[in-house]
Amino acid sequence: DLYDVRVLDERGVGNMAEVLAGIDWVIQRAKLSNIRVMNLSLGASSTESFLTDPLARATRSATAAGIVVVAAAGNAGKNADGAAVYGAVSSPGHEPSVITVGAANMRGTEGRSDDVMTTFSSRGPTRGSFALPSGKRWIDNLIKPDLVAPGNAVVAALGTDFGGQPEGWNYLARTYPVLTQVPGASQAAGQTLMNLSGTSVAAPAVAGAVAVLLQANPGLTPPLVKAILQYTAQPLPSANLLQQGTGLLNVNNAVRLAKALAPDLASRLAAGTLKAGDNMLATGQVLPSTSPSLNGQHTSQSRLITAGGSHLFGGDTLFTQWQPIYDPGLVWARQVVLRTSVNYAPASLGVPANTVISSISQNNAPPQALITAGVRLLDSLASSPSAGGKALFTALTRLVAQAARGQGLTLGLGFSSGRGSISSEGFVLSDGFVVGEGFIISEGFIVSEGFIVSEGFIISEGFIISEGFIVSEGFIVSEGFIVSEGFIVSESVSDPSAANDRSFLGD
Repeated sequence: DLYDVRVLDERGVGNMAEVLAGIDWVIQRAKLSNIRVMNLSLGASSTESFLTDPLARATRSATAAGIVVVAAAGNAGKNADGAAVYGAVSSPGHEPSVITVGAANMRGTEGRSDDVMTTFSSRGPTRGSFALPSGKRWIDNLIKPDLVAPGNAVVAALGTDFGGQPEGWNYLARTYPVLTQVPGASQAAGQTLMNLSGTSVAAPAVAGAVAVLLQANPGLTPPLVKAILQYTAQPLPSANLLQQGTGLLNVNNAVRLAKALAPDLASRLAAGTLKAGDNMLATGQVLPSTSPSLNGQHTSQSRLITAGGSHLFGGDTLFTQWQPIYDPGLVWARQVVLRTSVNYAPASLGVPANTVISSISQNNAPPQALITAGVRLLDSLASSPSAGGKALFTALTRLVAQAARGQGLTLGLGFSSGRGSISSEGFVLSDGFVVGEGFIISEGFIVSEGFIVSEGFIISEGFIISEGFIVSEGFIVSEGFIVSEGFIVSESVSDPSAANDRSFLGD
């Protein structure tokens, strides 16, 4: 089933209250209607940290409730002069638990060999912040997006009224009829087509892939789904981690990995019987080959995931042993480890117990394991001679090759939260790193003002029609409100702002 929870008008503009209400609508009905995936093809230019941003908090609650949340990264990858901009990922794409999707250009061909990043797709790191009691600011600085998907001149159905005549087209098609000029389309009633570009059309491709993964293995948790998609993604040439995450969506590879894993992981986690390091593979299964073909073409895999906001991990242990970071109620970002608890109401009026949510609360997570021994920590690629100390700006294909050659560190003890237990600083940004501060703090729609826009409507690569909106009715959001007790920065950190926000991505 597909639910369209409409929270934006035909121009792609709405307010924060309606979006939050829509998210809550989905959360409250998730178990009643078996809603497993939520696509958010919308975004706001928030200046707030994911810790306090209302959209981030709402989507974090949805993830904890077992819903895989997919969000558009935004279309602010370049400024009006065409210069590349970093640090302009929109909200809720800056939320760690969300699968944040950038846009790739498929160049109108079926093969993948010529695929590249679009220039408009928003780049990381995330730049939300909040003020500490000391007066200093905590800058999120998280690696985003998580991966990319087709997002340039994507052809899809044009819903129409009045027998398919132009007067019945949607607002974008009526205003920009060039979008309906699809080669080979008859545009007869019931057969109308249009094309659209932007991360808002890339995100639904990933949401659809998530649905396929959950059909192949219903026992996957939302963070595990993200890890599978990142690990099996295909690195695009010339693009770095902050542009493409771990690469281009590859549904074929992802499904093969999902099928190799046990189908009862989520239920065992809920029952409290799944522990760090437990076997994740299904009976008789082994991890699939790492370089399968797709339609007769060789496809590579990144075999990497991002975690903790500023760390890069790899290795088979990620999927042979249960990793605590796959718990949907746990969010780890730099020194902050949060636990979101979802409480369900008892049976009432014929509705079974553990079906309707009564409250959602958020607190610091107690000290615990995050990553097990045997996983490979690849942060050291940032300082390798071949990366020149600029791993975040080095082509992902090079980082993947370095990891394949054995660079990095195999963890002997794993990663744990708690005082002094997270010792790695993550990736170090090179001097002279420039982010799109002007974009984030520019006049316009700001989250704290209660407004939201859908990233800027784009016709095709290099041509932005309007700065105000992009088609984005992304289904999500709900009645009521999210109950949450706030957040606390991990007590193991004396001053999270100690890391210079121009020099460090991790701390």
